[in-house]
Parts: sequence; structure tokens; C-alpha cells
Amino acid sequence: MIHAAQFASLIDALRVRRTRWEIELTYGEIKTDLQRQAMTLRSLQPEGIKQELWATLLMYNLIRLEMLRIAEEAAVSPCRISFLTALRYIVDEWLWSSSRCSPGTIPGKLKAMRSNIKRFILPPRRSERRYPRTVKMSKTRYPVKKNAAQA
Repeated sequence: MIHAAQFASLIDALRVRRTRWEIELTYGEIKTDLQRQAMTLRSLQPEGIKQELWATLLMYNLIRLEMLRIAEEAAVSPCRISFLTALRYIVDEWLWSSSRCSPGTIPGKLKAMRSNIKRFILPPRRSERRYPRTVKMSKTRYPVKKNAAQA
């Protein structure tokens, strides 16, 4: 039987796990999507590295802010907006409008982008997995040594 104190600590552990998972997802979005899997920063000086890190974090937060606004207009959770789709669409719009439009037209462009909201919405997250995660065994025609490390 689980006591109330044990149950409370279990709930806290689950909350911490979910928060950690959100942090991992954020790190993955920054590294994989924003930096296109670049392993290093370009600058060689500490001040340049700081500037690149701040620019990356600023860009990430601006994209997330725009995703929040899109979610509010669609009346859905911000978690249901695809980061990668939003990133690509925002970067494409910015590149297109930076060379052809004046800065005063950016708010109108953002409004037009938000009106195309259906492309950004993902299906709701599953609250529970139906099947637990397992490691799948590779199927090979050759025999596999069970205790290769002990041999």
C-alpha cells in the first residue's frame, strides 16, 4: 500500500521528469532545427561566442513567442504548434520580405502568416502510451553470442 507521503513524492518525481523532458525537447529544437546540427559556434573569441549564444536564444524565444500568438488565435495549446514548421515558415517569410518590403510591412506579413494557421497545428499529445517503450531486437541470420563480454 502506498502512503500519502510516498504518493506525493511520486507525483513530484513525475513533474520533474516531465519538466526535464520539456528541457530536452527545447535543447533538441535549438541544436537540430535552429543550428541545423552544427556542432560548433563560428566565433573564436569569448565575446563572439556569447553573442552567438544570445542570438540563438533570442531567435528561439522570438519564434516561440510567435508560436504562442498563433496558438492564441487558433485557441489551442502552444504545444500543438509545430516548431519546425513555424521556424521554416518564419525564416522564409523574413528572407522574402527583407529584400522586397519595407520594415513597416512586417506586422502585416506576420498577421498574414498567422491567418495560415492550419499548417502549424499538430494533433493533441497522447496523455498515456498504450504500449511501453522497448528495445527491439535486430533480426539476424547469424547466431548471437549471449555472453560475448565474458568469453
